[in-house]
Parts: sequence; C-alpha cells; structure tokens
Amino acid sequence: MKQTLIDINNAYIFFCASLYLGLFWSLHFFWFPHYPTTLNLDNYFDAIIPQTTTATKFFFITIPIMAVAIVIMLITEWKTKFRWVPILWIPGLFGPVIIQQMFIEKVNDQFIAGVSDMDTLLKLLDEWMFLNDLRWIILSIMWGVMMYFFIAKARQKA
Repeated sequence: MKQTLIDINNAYIFFCASLYLGLFWSLHFFWFPHYPTTLNLDNYFDAIIPQTTTATKFFFITIPIMAVAIVIMLITEWKTKFRWVPILWIPGLFGPVIIQQMFIEKVNDQFIAGVSDMDTLLKLLDEWMFLNDLRWIILSIMWGVMMYFFIAKARQKA
C-alpha cells in the first residue's frame, strides 16, 4: 500500500509536468508564432487575459500540491540514486513560478491596464512570449527528468 501511494504521488508530479509541457508547447508552437501578426489593440486582451487568468487560478491549486508531492518524493528517494530528481524539481518548479510572479505579472498588468499603441503592444508581446519561452524550456527539461525517472525505475525493477 505504501508503495502504491508513493507511485501515485510521483505520478501526480508527472501529470503536472505533462500539463505544463502541453500548455507551453502549445503556446510556443501554435499561438506565439501568430500573435505578432494577428493580435492588435482591439483583440489582444481577449486573446491573452481570460486564458492567463484561468490558468493562474488552475495552477494556484495544482502547484502547491505538486510542491508537497516533490517533498514527499525527496523523502522517499533520499537514500536512492534518484534523489537528484526531486532536488532538481525544486528550481524546476519554482523557477517558472518566480518568472511568472516577478516578470510576467508585470506585463499582464500592462495588458490589463490597456495598451494604446501597436509598438507598445508588440514590445509587450515580445517580452511576454520570451518570458513564457523561458518557462517552456525549464518545464520541457523537467518533463524529461520525470520521464527518465519512470523509465529508470521500471528498468531497475525488471
């Protein structure tokens, strides 16, 4: 039973990593390439703010649970060769959160306040997309770390 709970805990981390992966890969490959040419002063707000507000509310619930799951993983893997996985997750989780809170929120606040000229909108979009791409890189690496963890664990038991 204990191992099943640990497995569920670790699966939750992988689930969240996969959510992040899907979100940021979708942004990077499907939305960002079109934003500079399709967004304008009349439509940028509706294309960005409701979605980011919803995502923020969603991750406000999932990230603290994930942080607890990472602590549990750290405890359960501490005496194994996999202890580096939860240790790496500490900056892997908090880096994107810090980027969001310290930098992206400032851009979002400017979007919410209203942008009055296209040059400013394009500069804000560039900054917003760059910051989110930083999170895309970090979270892609972290997804790979979790995939490695599960494959290595499975091979260890085989």
